[in-house]
Amino acid sequence: MNIDSYKIAIVGSKDQILGFKALGITATIANNGEEARSALFKLNNEIIKLGEGETRKKYAIIFILEDLATQITKEDYKKLTKEALPAIIPIPGIQGTKGYGLTRMKKMVEQAVGSDIFG
Repeated sequence: MNIDSYKIAIVGSKDQILGFKALGITATIANNGEEARSALFKLNNEIIKLGEGETRKKYAIIFILEDLATQITKEDYKKLTKEALPAIIPIPGIQGTKGYGLTRMKKMVEQAVGSDIFG
């Protein structure tokens, strides 16, 4: 399986994410937490048929703007991240970082490695 065949998506407000389309990234508009939650579940459930009954996830990475990511409940986040792919990665919006993305990354690394290597 070739990583080039996976797609990347981003979820956020129109004015902050449309530029990503020029890079070939699927831009999904969400103006609030509920729209972002719905978009994440939709993108997470998209699959590609490989042939002979085989399928795989369409997206390897889904970026979400931090301000929307903070509105996703812990229960929904657990459901969305129970599988290895897609990786859901919070990124700062135009107003700057709130530290949420780094906190999520620290937790993912701590789970994978078994300790907090960021200190």
